[in-house]
Amino acid sequence: MELKNKFVAFFMFMLLFSFSPLSAYANAIDNPAPLSISSGLVFDEDRQEATFDSSRMVYGEAVPCTQIAVSICRKDSEGKLLLEYNEDYEVGSLGIFSMVLPLELGTNYIEFVVNCKNYDEATYNFEVIRKSQTVKEELKSLIALPRLIQGYR
Repeated sequence: MELKNKFVAFFMFMLLFSFSPLSAYANAIDNPAPLSISSGLVFDEDRQEATFDSSRMVYGEAVPCTQIAVSICRKDSEGKLLLEYNEDYEVGSLGIFSMVLPLELGTNYIEFVVNCKNYDEATYNFEVIRKSQTVKEELKSLIALPRLIQGYR
């Protein structure tokens, strides 16, 4: 009888435990460190930028004395991200920064990790596709024929 009571108690405990809500405590970002990029990259997640240049000049604003860690990765043949470039910057007392980011051929995955006093760490991600110069030359040689189709206006 005692074994049966223990089994019922254990069963009830497991039943109660299985229906109780479980919470995963994620590190919520309530006050992300601000970053404003005025030139060089666009905060549009649905769009990848394309360029023919081997580097990209990025200008922006942040809170003075903000630490910005920039990393650029590329995917290998298996789809794993490989670190190509990593640099740490400190925003000056005027809150303005500029940097030159090297770009390799193909898709460059750019990550900005921003830290500053009184704010939570924030991460901003961008993708820039660098095309070959031969593609640029081919595009230059194309001839555009406006109003090729008469009914189109």
